[in-house]
Amino acid sequence: MLSVPYYPRSFTILVIVAMGVLIVPLASGLINAVHVLQGVADTQRQFTRNSLAITRDVRQIVESVSQLQRAAGQYHLLQDAEFGPALRTRFDELQTQLTRLDGQLADAPSHATLAALQARSRTLYRQLQPGAFIDSDRFHALDPAFDALHAAVRTLLVQADAAVQNELETLEATVQATRQRLIVLALALIPLTLLLAAVFSWMINRPIKQLKTSIQQLGRADLGPLPVISGPQDIVELGREIDWLRQRLQALEEQKLRFLRHVSHELKTPLASLREGVALLGDELAGSLNARQHSIVAIMDSASRDLQKRIEDLIRYGGMVRDATRPHAATQVLADVLAGVLARQRLALDARRIQVETQLAAATVHAECSQLETVLDNLLSNAIKFSPEGGRILIKSGPVDDAVAVWVCDQGSGIPEAERSRVFEPFFQGARQPASAVKGSGLGLSIVRESLLAVGGRIEVIDCPPWSTCFRLTWPLPQ
Repeated sequence: MLSVPYYPRSFTILVIVAMGVLIVPLASGLINAVHVLQGVADTQRQFTRNSLAITRDVRQIVESVSQLQRAAGQYHLLQDAEFGPALRTRFDELQTQLTRLDGQLADAPSHATLAALQARSRTLYRQLQPGAFIDSDRFHALDPAFDALHAAVRTLLVQADAAVQNELETLEATVQATRQRLIVLALALIPLTLLLAAVFSWMINRPIKQLKTSIQQLGRADLGPLPVISGPQDIVELGREIDWLRQRLQALEEQKLRFLRHVSHELKTPLASLREGVALLGDELAGSLNARQHSIVAIMDSASRDLQKRIEDLIRYGGMVRDATRPHAATQVLADVLAGVLARQRLALDARRIQVETQLAAATVHAECSQLETVLDNLLSNAIKFSPEGGRILIKSGPVDDAVAVWVCDQGSGIPEAERSRVFEPFFQGARQPASAVKGSGLGLSIVRESLLAVGGRIEVIDCPPWSTCFRLTWPLPQ
């Protein structure tokens, strides 16, 4: 059994929750991306500061070694005690710079070079430190030591550049990894967001589609139980109101059918007496009639017959709607049934000089005989009513999928597109009524539809040029 999803009490709250849930992954992804990019930017700034500081300190060390050699020369070669503090200052600056740079360089070769520089500079300083002057020969004997110190500084400069390059490559790798991480995050968020959107779209559209189905069912005049509406409380309440409307329409429909049934039966008795009286007058049992009186009696007889047909249509339609049992169907030879219908309509056809063409590709129809006759008789009467003088009517049949279809087409004024969905409603009269025809009851096409629905068939208005009006009837094949 499928579990019903949880719905809030209000449809508005559902929409707000859906929007909030959809925003959460997008907002979290955006915050994460901002955090990652901020980390990359901080790393890049730190790298820039470190690389500039390392480059500056290394170049200062190069300069400090040169200044140390110059200060030592000024002190010992000139043998001037005033240059003693300058010599100590240059040595202290060099040591400070070496110590600071040692904290900035993290690779082992650079640490080894710095340690060698510190050791050599201290050894050299012990020989040059102020206190006792040394002669020129001894001072120049220390040139290889200064050269070694300069060589170590140049080596440190190369190693510092290599260290900066390594950090740059590490930063580029970090940026690439961050880019891939953001791409993966985006690829993960997109389907997650789409999935959440699909879930909430289904939750929002589900009750709306259920309401639409219920309204369409009422629109088809199907007053059976409506599908259960599940969703927010206000939508469920709306579904209950629609079901109340269905029950009310069902009660009104039953009242209408009961009224039609009672009125039809109440009219049959006085109509029978009226027709009997007209027949007695026509037989001159109450006395002889002149030509004018015979004409009046004929008009009364025609009007009583038309009234009887309308009453019979009312009774037949009410019985079809009330009785939902499927009639006993059998294989009917379409040509034989159509011949009987044409024989009953022969006077009307001859009076308007209308020709009927038949093309019966399907010879038989699985239907109840009386209902098939009623269907064809009503459609043929309708075609005769709307056909012009000297027009043509086409009746053809043929197989369609798992059914047999019958087309009844005429050359009348046609049915407007806006009226095609209403022509099968009871008592509906179209806007295009022939001026010379007697206005009907509006039940003929309704009886045809109910007859076809009773056997699982259908009727529809289709476009079939050059015919202006064409009805297609479909009977299912026997199982």
